[in-house]
Amino acid sequence: MTRRQLSRKKKACFGIVTTGLCLLLIEFALTLLGVGRSTDHTDPFVGFSNQVPLFEPFTDDAGKSWLRTAENKLVWFNDQQFGAAKPANTQRIFCLGGSTTFGRPYDDTTSFCGWLREWLPHIDATTNWEVVNAGGVSYASYRVATVMQELTAYEPDVFIVYTGQNEFLERRTYADFFDQSDMQLWLSGWLAKTRTYGCIDSILRRQRDTIPNPNVSVLPAEVDERLNHTVGPSDYVRDNEWRRDVRQHFQFNLNRMIDIARASGAKILFVVPASNEKDCSPFKIEPEATDFQDGQSAFAKRDFARAKEAFQTALNLDICPLRAPDDFLDIVRDLPAADDVCVVDFDRQLREVCLAEQGHDLLGDEYFLDHVHPTIDVHRRLSLWIADAMRRSDWLSPGALGSKDIPSETLADVDALIQSRIDPRKQGVALRNLAKVMHWSGKFEVAEARARDAIAKLNGDAESQFILADCLRWTGRIDESVRVYQRAVNEFPGDLRGAQRFGQLLLELGQYETALGLFSIAVIGWPETNPSHWTARYQLSRACIGLADYESARTELQHCHEHDPTNMDVTFALAESCAGVGDTDTAIKLYNRVLDAFPNDVETYVRLGYLQLNRMDPQAAAASFATALSLAPEHPQAQAGKSIASQLIATQSKPSPRT
Repeated sequence: MTRRQLSRKKKACFGIVTTGLCLLLIEFALTLLGVGRSTDHTDPFVGFSNQVPLFEPFTDDAGKSWLRTAENKLVWFNDQQFGAAKPANTQRIFCLGGSTTFGRPYDDTTSFCGWLREWLPHIDATTNWEVVNAGGVSYASYRVATVMQELTAYEPDVFIVYTGQNEFLERRTYADFFDQSDMQLWLSGWLAKTRTYGCIDSILRRQRDTIPNPNVSVLPAEVDERLNHTVGPSDYVRDNEWRRDVRQHFQFNLNRMIDIARASGAKILFVVPASNEKDCSPFKIEPEATDFQDGQSAFAKRDFARAKEAFQTALNLDICPLRAPDDFLDIVRDLPAADDVCVVDFDRQLREVCLAEQGHDLLGDEYFLDHVHPTIDVHRRLSLWIADAMRRSDWLSPGALGSKDIPSETLADVDALIQSRIDPRKQGVALRNLAKVMHWSGKFEVAEARARDAIAKLNGDAESQFILADCLRWTGRIDESVRVYQRAVNEFPGDLRGAQRFGQLLLELGQYETALGLFSIAVIGWPETNPSHWTARYQLSRACIGLADYESARTELQHCHEHDPTNMDVTFALAESCAGVGDTDTAIKLYNRVLDAFPNDVETYVRLGYLQLNRMDPQAAAASFATALSLAPEHPQAQAGKSIASQLIATQSKPSPRT
């Protein structure tokens, strides 16, 4: 090293030391002046439009001030309330997370929060306990952290967080933030905790709030799931880079929650989420993937080690990850231990129960109602595990009981109290809604089970029966499906949507006469302003075509075509009906219109070719059949049509014999 280089290195080191000393002096001076650290724990990647508080104040008839769930939040949150002023000797616990915390498919009553609310007075009777369920349906960690920030204003003592299942539900971007080195990320985090940063942050916050940040994804005030915009999980494609960023964002938010809790003087307990791996296939996989089927095969052979490996691979490779992957569970497990931070490994503890009760540790329908939502009994177990963890962490009074020390009479009393609060009808509706979601996502076996549960709870229920019938249809049990549909239609003749579903199945089975009757009822029942009216008219026309009543079909389809000229299904069927009544020219024009929109539609080329043959235009017909065969070389009708067209062309080209 030259003398000049050595001099430069000394100057650089001196500059770093000088800068560090200056920062320390500024930090010391700000401490003496009473300047605190920044209390702004906002997310640098995600913002929210039209943010509305979760809780709103109100005063009761006695003049006491309360906070309760805002009315416009009740779609996503339970109806909760607590005193604006926390009473003396009270520990206030806020439970946060997604739909499991909420208590889905039911509500707070049977959630782990509801159970914990009843256990704590018996476990630690020297303290007054308030347990508030602030779990939001479909809420991911970044939304949970925002709710937590609001709750710091309400004198929290403990936060309980169950999160990790919803991280992939909403679209968001991360710019290049995660391209920083670990040292850069650590330094940024360290600086954010200094008083110097807090002082600068307080000055710049007003400007930051008024100038939009192009690197922050602005999400709507409430969850806008990608799944709401598609039929099934079709919107999801494999994107390993985005998945990596989501994972790091999740890790960031857990640490952010710890900072939020500490800033408010509260403790925080995280729950490692658990999922149904054995009885829930992936929501979307690569066509060649067989991991889940391999797991089922191994499980049937009682090769539980191989089955576990295959099931977990299937879960982790799910392109539509609605269950927390293993590496997300590890992030929760690996949170730094501290007096004010506790982790309950729900996944591992439930596996231990499964091993004792089932002889294996593969979690399935024995413990879950669907892919992630636990049964009521599992919520009960989780609440006791949380109470035990709080006791081990010395968050309860010294004389607090462990779950195994609770007297059997007390256990029975709490069980009876929770059961007495369950509304069977509400529970049935919740099960029906769960069946609808599972049906939508293509989980017909799960949807079938929940639909049967709903029918039992609701003593029938039209929608649940129609869901059941459709699940039977899509799992290949057609005869049973028809029987369930027929029974539902007989019991609930006014359910137009169910009648249409049954009619569609009959249409596919060729039972046109019965289908026609169902569609006729639907056409009359739905007003023309409802899209279902026009769907029913189209279906009615298909039944008419099946019965060779082309004139009636054309009448219905002309109305449909006038209503929506861009609907190519209607245009195709109208062409078919026109051909049926002998209006060949109109039919040809309509088929050509379909081909303008769908130039690779083989069936349309074939039908067009035969109409051109009927009009004695074999040249045009041959071209149509040739195009069809270029798209589907083995198509038998196209092959036959091309042969006929070739013969006619050959006949037309022969000279006429002399007379």
